[in-house]
Amino acid sequence: MAEHYISSRAGQVQWIMQRVSAVLLVGLAGVHFALQHFTSDAVSTGLTVATRLNNPYWQAFYLVFITLAMYHGINGVVGIIRDYNPRRALRVGAEFTLWALAFFFVCLGAKNVISPVPLGTVKESYAARGLPKGESPGNPPSYPIAYDFRDELRELALLEYYLDKHTARTEAAPLGEVFAHDPAVRLLTMDKDAATKRVSVSGEAFDRWAAATIATGPVAPELRKRLHTFSSSYEFAVWAAHVRAANAKLRGDVVALARWSTLPPYRATELH
Repeated sequence: MAEHYISSRAGQVQWIMQRVSAVLLVGLAGVHFALQHFTSDAVSTGLTVATRLNNPYWQAFYLVFITLAMYHGINGVVGIIRDYNPRRALRVGAEFTLWALAFFFVCLGAKNVISPVPLGTVKESYAARGLPKGESPGNPPSYPIAYDFRDELRELALLEYYLDKHTARTEAAPLGEVFAHDPAVRLLTMDKDAATKRVSVSGEAFDRWAAATIATGPVAPELRKRLHTFSSSYEFAVWAAHVRAANAKLRGDVVALARWSTLPPYRATELH
């Protein structure tokens, strides 16, 4: 190299911005990590992610996150290139390519954040098709992890979680009454034999609650809490009844399916 290796060759502004962006990214990444692992959003079939990405405040958060992450990474590589002091043409070409790629990926990320799949579309998909079943490689990838939310035990556990954590409830029935069990002991934490015995009882109890809630009629638009995944107990009850019917059909449960032979249509744009 023609000159000594000096880490400040990228320039004072770039040097300062690399440190500032690093500090900001630690905070943003910490918020994202905590949200995904230590809050009610940690358990999700995609609904809570869709809720967040359709919220303008979270859209702004992720736009800043994406832009800072891309800037920090590219600025660091540019600093390394400048430290090695290559020929001017090579340096300019490499920097132009890197910043062009950064711009492209920031625009791509911004497009996905600003134009997510509408929350209503995601909810209507689950209402029509039931809850998911399949395998996941895990995170980090490991042996495939099988999941089946069409199984009635897991279905009820997930519905209980959404009613408790992601519904703006407009009625006061305690969870223990809705699901006919001690709310301090969730279905998925019970002994397997005990949980199996409770499934039928809990399913019947939940269906009675849902039918009674549906019978009260929709909540007035001005009383709905739209920052929640489900803006009212009525919306959740109609959605959950459709999910129950779809899952019952998939697993051949004629008893549960018979309870929902007639249902009001679930149209998310009208009920949220």
